[in-house]
Amino acid sequence: LRVWRVMLLAVCSRRPLLDAHLIRLSVRGLFSESGVWERDYKAETRRRVEQWWHGRIQEQWQRDAADQSSRKKFYVLSMFPYPSGRLHMGHVRVYTISDTISHFQRMRGHQVLNPMGWDAFGLPAENAAIERGLDPEDWTKSNIESMRKQLDSLGLCFNWDRVSESLHSTDGGLDLNFGVLYFPDEAIFNRHPADVRVLSKMLTANVVDVSSISIVFVSSCFLFRNSVLQPLLDALADLPEWYGVKSMQANWIGDCSGCFFNHIMKVDGRDSGEVLAAYTGSPEAVFGAAYVSVLPSHRLLHGSSALKTALLRALRPGRDSLTEVTALNVFTGREVPVVISSKKEFDGHLDTVMGIPDSSEEEAELAQSLGLSWISVLKTEQDGTQTLINSDEFTGQSRAEAFNSVTQKARERNAGGYLTSAKLRDWLISRQRYWGTPIPIVHCSACGPVPVPVEELPVTLPKVSSLSGKGASPLKTAQDWLRCQCPRCKGPAERETDTMDTFVDSSWYYFRYTDPQNPLRPFEHSRADHWMPVDVYIGGKEHAVMHLYYARFLSHFCRDQGMVSHREPFRKLLVQGLIKGQTFRVAETGQYLTKEDIDFSGPEPIQRDSGSRLQVTWEKMSKSKQNGLDPQEVLQQYGLDTMRLYLLYAAPPEQDILWDVKTDAIPGVLRWQARLWGLITKLRAAREGPETPNPSVLNKRERSEARKIWENKNYAITQVTGHFTEDFLFNAAISRLMGLTNTLSQASSRVVLHSVEFEEALASLCVMAAPMCPHLASELWAGLSQVRNPLGSVLLGKGSVLQQPWPSVDPEYLQTPDTLQLSVRINNKACGSVSVPREVAQDAQKVQELVLNSSLGARLLSERVIKKAILSPRTALINFLVDE
Repeated sequence: LRVWRVMLLAVCSRRPLLDAHLIRLSVRGLFSESGVWERDYKAETRRRVEQWWHGRIQEQWQRDAADQSSRKKFYVLSMFPYPSGRLHMGHVRVYTISDTISHFQRMRGHQVLNPMGWDAFGLPAENAAIERGLDPEDWTKSNIESMRKQLDSLGLCFNWDRVSESLHSTDGGLDLNFGVLYFPDEAIFNRHPADVRVLSKMLTANVVDVSSISIVFVSSCFLFRNSVLQPLLDALADLPEWYGVKSMQANWIGDCSGCFFNHIMKVDGRDSGEVLAAYTGSPEAVFGAAYVSVLPSHRLLHGSSALKTALLRALRPGRDSLTEVTALNVFTGREVPVVISSKKEFDGHLDTVMGIPDSSEEEAELAQSLGLSWISVLKTEQDGTQTLINSDEFTGQSRAEAFNSVTQKARERNAGGYLTSAKLRDWLISRQRYWGTPIPIVHCSACGPVPVPVEELPVTLPKVSSLSGKGASPLKTAQDWLRCQCPRCKGPAERETDTMDTFVDSSWYYFRYTDPQNPLRPFEHSRADHWMPVDVYIGGKEHAVMHLYYARFLSHFCRDQGMVSHREPFRKLLVQGLIKGQTFRVAETGQYLTKEDIDFSGPEPIQRDSGSRLQVTWEKMSKSKQNGLDPQEVLQQYGLDTMRLYLLYAAPPEQDILWDVKTDAIPGVLRWQARLWGLITKLRAAREGPETPNPSVLNKRERSEARKIWENKNYAITQVTGHFTEDFLFNAAISRLMGLTNTLSQASSRVVLHSVEFEEALASLCVMAAPMCPHLASELWAGLSQVRNPLGSVLLGKGSVLQQPWPSVDPEYLQTPDTLQLSVRINNKACGSVSVPREVAQDAQKVQELVLNSSLGARLLSERVIKKAILSPRTALINFLVDE
């Protein structure tokens, strides 16, 4: 029936049938089995092609992902989404970019990891569940199921096997597993040194599940954070350009020019059990400290601190208050008083500083006003330099020498000394809410905070009867879960009811993807080393500072703990801009209007009912602003490949896209797809004719035309490959492919039939388009694979287009000749060419002399008045403007 239908259509439209072979193909579709044969790439054809190839491309991706051969790895990572239930165009853009890069790298022969997961915990999910009266877990799981289907409908190829079922539940998974907990100045490490060993092993211990593997770290000396802070800052210089992110991170961290020293806090000469870390910008002068100063807001004056009573007894609001509390410097062995500062804040984000009069006039004045004594530790020499005195083994060293030797010795003694910044804020990661990672700590009235033993992990969230979003943590209502036995003294205790913030989860998830099914530890060292670092990390610039800083910190920490071999987690960062839609607001009220409420018939849009003037702007797409766009609507109207090409072509990745399909890139990418379709049809039709292709029959002009096609193909391969590997300018890559399409579209019929250059250029064009429009390219390649009498070997490759190797530049093209042919124009009219040395090709004066001294110049220019000679900076061309 299909054969008769095609024949009938041909007769009625007076279109010749090429031959029986083409009729036979029409039974299966134009090129494959996707649908009824069409000459033009129309909307219905696009729909059938994409329906046919949609699942097949994803299935082939999964089969290739299972190949564990020794190919070189390539790790593509996109920032995972919060499972709200609906994808927006921003999601589609970032995942289209990751999918495009993944296909490209697979075609280059890499073993590619392109995983996907869910930012499932956190306040948004809890608040949404409260609004709807639902359980957060049920709400999250239903949204994940919905968004997974949406991602599949977009034809995106992820390594879904890298996400276990537990990755979005309360009993374990990617965004719940591995936390970092900071108890500011808590004495966990100091009261119970054995806990340090237990906690440090929690990462690598053989635990039942990884859902609650946590590092409870940083006592009063910021033990681990400050040990990697300076390397975090220094390592920025070795990273490639991150679209301004490196400078933002450097500013966030600040200048690491000082450090903290540990102090044992005493009252009436007795150890209080508290250890305090105090900051100084002059660690070389540490032996000259006169006091330690804390802010009135310091935690020691609040909560359950053992020093609270003594400090409050001395507090005089608005005045510098000398207290009976003293601080024994662990490094120097010298004891100084504690002062409550009159200030509300210190420079940066500090709340505890050391007062060293020799290094600060302000600190000297404060010590004098309180009647404090101190030891001078700095001596000014005749040449103006300063050396240390009264500083034990460091006496006699210059300040610069002592800065290094003091901090190094302090680190060796575990007394502080890690260079850090005064402006870096502490990482607050706990929330007084329900839907988050449980913190594996119990609180005992006798023992204080105690970590949950490794053998009792994981700590899982209990079910709670109701959530209100108000008051204390809902976990306090789960009495059966809350009350427990102290792991140390076996007395009654209560579990920690704070949960971790999602910044913790996203700080290490890239590690878990490398070994997602491991039930014993967060990840195996060897597997993490195989995949890490991430080769390209893709996400929004709004995460440029906090998330990326925390993720880098965790990676440096894991390297210091011997868990991985690489310090930096991400090699290249690709920041994508927003997708903005037009908004229409009533000027008087600020109300956002839908397009149905607007009259567009006049020169300016107005409100349909009132005729009110409107403010028209471009803003981030949002339901509240009535400018949102459902990806499914775009998909139904234009198809998968058109939407992908639009998102890649409309702007470079880091720039915003102003979505306007009428005047923007969609018409252009639709025309380009149709032209690609037409080129395949053109070659097939030529080769289906009675004449056998034979390159030897081409004349000189046709061979020159074929040579230009060859040059354009190699140039396109060079440019497109560079855009895919270096700057990720996919819009420029598409433009270059459009240029190659133009060249092929202008080819004469004899060159199409008889030249291997046309055939191979068209094949390369199809292969290079495949990562960006895989469905269309798959259909086109199926058509190319069935071309009769192929002249080259390219079309003989097995498999689909995405299984073809990425085209390489011909060696001959890479052999740069010593000379080039320079086109000569006179008054904008082409008149020939002249051979010139390549090294002078951009020297306008020398090129002009060479042309004038050539036979062409002598014949056409010797007797004419030259007004101006223009040498093109982009092409080998010179244009002489002369008097007629």
